Amino acid sequence: MYQRFTRPLLRKHGARLIKKLHFSSAPFAVPLPPRSAFDEIAEKGYTVASLGASASIRHMEAVALQLMDVNPSSMGSYNGRGGVVRSSIDGTGFVDSAAGAPKELTIQFHNEMAYALEFPKYVTFAMVKQANVDGTTTLADNVLVQQKLSASLLKKFRELGVQYIRFLHDEAERNAPDFYNSWQGAFQTNSMEDAFEKGNNKTNFSILRKHDARRLRHVLWCPVFHKHPTFGELFFNSVLNRHGSWLDGHSVFGKMPNSERPYHCTWGDGTDLNTEELAEIRKAYAESTEYIRLNPGDVLVLDNLRVVHGRTPYSGSRLLGLLLSDMVPRQPCEPPLAFSKLLQL
Repeated sequence: MYQRFTRPLLRKHGARLIKKLHFSSAPFAVPLPPRSAFDEIAEKGYTVASLGASASIRHMEAVALQLMDVNPSSMGSYNGRGGVVRSSIDGTGFVDSAAGAPKELTIQFHNEMAYALEFPKYVTFAMVKQANVDGTTTLADNVLVQQKLSASLLKKFRELGVQYIRFLHDEAERNAPDFYNSWQGAFQTNSMEDAFEKGNNKTNFSILRKHDARRLRHVLWCPVFHKHPTFGELFFNSVLNRHGSWLDGHSVFGKMPNSERPYHCTWGDGTDLNTEELAEIRKAYAESTEYIRLNPGDVLVLDNLRVVHGRTPYSGSRLLGLLLSDMVPRQPCEPPLAFSKLLQL
């Protein structure tokens, strides 16, 4: 019955889901949306299902799978493809979204796994425990963001794409103050030889090199547009979330130059985004921001191909689950000549 309710909506409206549904708090209950829900079909690319504070993580997972219209066997996996390693919550498909995200800093807007060869069509967040202070989820519709960016900046993004750069320590240095992620976690192997084989791949425009005595430097070239099934070509990226400036204010990384921080993002030819370009991108997102205060038992499903997400700083304990839907392959693309030459070295 539940899928007979959701599937016609997904087929008809694509990314546009129900703005907010209220479910019975009984485990795995069939939803009883009010009639007004049908009249409130969202134009925003997301939905929030409120299950109540007593909802278990497994109940939230069941609802998420139905809203994303995905079979558990076809779901995407984060570890080994994502930026950090995340732990499962109570043996479910949900992983702890807090990994690699210092709570005192703002998580900048990004499409989930925009740096990868394939990325989830939908992303679900389940609020298990909300922070005492702040920790508000932020969303922005890239349909609106793209309209706010200048033609010259969009043209440059199309021509050059971007480089996503990360620095990887050995797992043995996990307790070092400047540790962020390990090459073992990033490539899911304990063999340095295997890591270099995975990290140097012309097919996915990936380069892995030894940076200094302690770190490896991994670079991925990526386009920053994806063809949305409803809206056509859309801005699709992790530029602000991967730019070194997102760690401004961090007690350790904030004292390093952007180019030496755990993450950084440059133009596809290796040149830095200048102050004016970053300001334009930030302004477009700021003018498109929605603030969603999730309560325990809330399940937020995003059209990842359309909506970017982030988070405000918080204090206290917070547990937010992250679940990926089935994966969408990146469309054929080619890097600029400057990066293509690096692939040949």
